[in-house]
Amino acid sequence: MSEPLWALAAGCVPDAAPWDIPRIAHSAGFLSSGMWIDPKTTWDNEALKKTECSLYDTGIKLIDVEAAWLEETDLAKENHKLIVDAGLELGARNVLVVSRHRDYEASISQFRDMCERAGDGIKICIEFGEFTSIKSLAEAKQFVVSVDHPSAGILIDLMHLNRSGDHMPNLETSLFPYIQGCDFWQDSATKTGTEYIEAAVDSRCCLGEGEALASHITQICRSDKDISLEIRSLALREQFSDPYERAKEIFDRCKRSSFL
Repeated sequence: MSEPLWALAAGCVPDAAPWDIPRIAHSAGFLSSGMWIDPKTTWDNEALKKTECSLYDTGIKLIDVEAAWLEETDLAKENHKLIVDAGLELGARNVLVVSRHRDYEASISQFRDMCERAGDGIKICIEFGEFTSIKSLAEAKQFVVSVDHPSAGILIDLMHLNRSGDHMPNLETSLFPYIQGCDFWQDSATKTGTEYIEAAVDSRCCLGEGEALASHITQICRSDKDISLEIRSLALREQFSDPYERAKEIFDRCKRSSFL
């Protein structure tokens, strides 16, 4: 069995162009990274070519492509298809999906359509969170059961798990293809709406430097799961304005071996 991935999440370097993320991750010492795919802003055929080149040059493996938002219709939209296709083309292991759909049954159908497009080439993972239509692990499990497709999975984010009040599940099941690891402050568990979103994108911290349960960090590090380090931190962005320096800081301060 290959070594599980220990990746720099795309959210750690929101100021970087997508095709630069693999180079930033490689320079810091990572062997894997995430990837932003936003058809409305930076992503087109040229972006795909540039990203393919950076992956080839660095040998970086993609843990995921993100983010596809469920909304409006009951079938995959063009942007959903583009994200799934790009993930397949780039060899990513997962597509990160978030729901803001107002129609639950339509969201299930739309997610299933994405799974059908993915086939067995990539996992389609729903991320639950307070700011989404699917707010807890229990709700995510029910959603995936309703989708009923082998490509469907659930992404566990330690901060969102803490906010929902759910217990850490049995990670041995294939239901959880990968995990977003981070540390955070416990006051985030009391926040809602935009306040929680701000905490999630600005107030995370490196592993062992916040108030997350140490047992949860140890458990994910000891698992055989791929881990995406979702260290989205305004403090780190201000202290290390250069994304290359910031990624190196995250790499140095978040060693999987430190929590085994």
